[in-house]
Amino acid sequence: MMLQKVCLFLLCLFVTASVGAVGPASPASAVGELKPFPQQVSYPGILKPSQVTQAAMNQAVTAYYDYWKATYLKSNLTSLPGGYYVKGDITGDPDGFTALGSSEGQGYGMIITVLMAGYDPNAKAIYDGLFKTARAYKSSGNPNLMGWVVADSKAAQGHFGSATDGDLDIAYSLILAHNQWGSGGSVNYLQEAKKMITDGIKASYVTSGYRLNLGDWDGKDALNTRPSDWMLSHLRAFYEVTGDETWIRVIDNLYDVYQQFTSTYSPNTGLISDFVVGDPPKPAPEWYLDEFKETNQYAYNASRVPLRIVMDYAFYGDPRAKALADKMAGWIKGKTGGSPANIKNGYKLDGTAFGDYATAVFVSPFISAGTANPANQAWVNAGWDWMKNKKEDYFSDSYNLLNMLFLTGNWWKPGGSPVPEAPNLALNKTTVSSTVEGVGFESGKAVDGNQMTRWASREGNDPEWIYVDLGSVQQITGVKLRWEVAYAKRYKIEISSDSGSPEHWQEVYSTSSGDGGLDEIPLAPQAARYVRMYGIERGTPYGYSLYEFEVTGQ
Repeated sequence: MMLQKVCLFLLCLFVTASVGAVGPASPASAVGELKPFPQQVSYPGILKPSQVTQAAMNQAVTAYYDYWKATYLKSNLTSLPGGYYVKGDITGDPDGFTALGSSEGQGYGMIITVLMAGYDPNAKAIYDGLFKTARAYKSSGNPNLMGWVVADSKAAQGHFGSATDGDLDIAYSLILAHNQWGSGGSVNYLQEAKKMITDGIKASYVTSGYRLNLGDWDGKDALNTRPSDWMLSHLRAFYEVTGDETWIRVIDNLYDVYQQFTSTYSPNTGLISDFVVGDPPKPAPEWYLDEFKETNQYAYNASRVPLRIVMDYAFYGDPRAKALADKMAGWIKGKTGGSPANIKNGYKLDGTAFGDYATAVFVSPFISAGTANPANQAWVNAGWDWMKNKKEDYFSDSYNLLNMLFLTGNWWKPGGSPVPEAPNLALNKTTVSSTVEGVGFESGKAVDGNQMTRWASREGNDPEWIYVDLGSVQQITGVKLRWEVAYAKRYKIEISSDSGSPEHWQEVYSTSSGDGGLDEIPLAPQAARYVRMYGIERGTPYGYSLYEFEVTGQ
């Protein structure tokens, strides 16, 4: 699949989601924002522009948002009434469609909108419209992800493969939305986030070596990766809402890859190439994946990296992020004589410029990187003055606004862990299944707590079943089924309290519209020793397959 120029179109409800002192917020709108703009957080160890007041910075953000919204936020899809999208050009092959936007733009728009809620009284309606589009234009490879192209055609919905960056931003925005509005409305933001994180992003993008690949069309053993996708603070938020240690392993590995890369190719600049390949990591060759010539340099993909790095220091205090941000900021200050207007739109890894003008998608992230060190106050001040009125195109303007939100403290850290969930009574308990596909797919794989292993039945048979023995009669309150691609369209949940082997099954839940992914099934508290998933009709030509079969209880 052809990729476009700038990255494949690139907690508790009441827990305080910010750190440091927070100034007065504007009145919440009728939908009841919990984190209304302006939040104006002061992050520990992070500078803000010091030559202007907080109120003036907030006003600059709202003025820029009004411009951005009027210019790029659209709801004119005849093929999806009520669906919003962020209008932006793409490069790459739209496969006969007229491309209007991308998953990259959708992710930017969803983060911006949720952070501007409270200032914009229509933010929630707009956000839900953006989410509607993200879900309608699902990826052809994994329906829990978004296809990378938005076009005004029903045929475009489900036609395109995905792009990693857009999905990471979309999933992260859902966590922000849960913090902003709660998840008790028409969209359960937290549940949607968890499903997308685990059944979409983890299932398709996390490689066996704990890198992030390029899309759901890419391999799980891939070594190629795009550093602009390394949204480290996003990944920490994923960990906080799922409790899945996979995300910590990915974070640690990406830091290792970055440090190995820079020690060899950019020890004096801290720069990284648009694409990284191999082990040990090295720059991708020129014209990688037919994107553009400079895929082996610091170009329009990698230009976004400094913001992604410094946010992990601002929000979570990781010293590795500070070290990288300080190196990049120190180098670019020296390169430009302390003048952000002298930044160019492209650098070789050794710091030699090949670009010829300053554009916000290069300038603003370098300003954000400078906030991690008090020696950079004049740099941050000059950068703010340069960027606050800079208006160019969809890509630069959207990323400029994200940096403005960070620099003013109006991109707040999402809340921590969700409310503690009921224990999983099925974990590592005895299981029995009707059939097994083969070695490595035994029934016990569904209760081992490892979301990379799975039980699979023989292909092509109905009905099939799997049950877990809780060991004794327990008070159960729900079931969670995390399906692999081979899911049940029609199935029921049954329980038994027999001693010995179960003989008398009682139906407690059934559905005929299963669609795979994560099924969270609440049950009225009741006694059971055995819990069974009884598959009646397959949703695919294959068999039935579960990554995890959980039983929650008291």
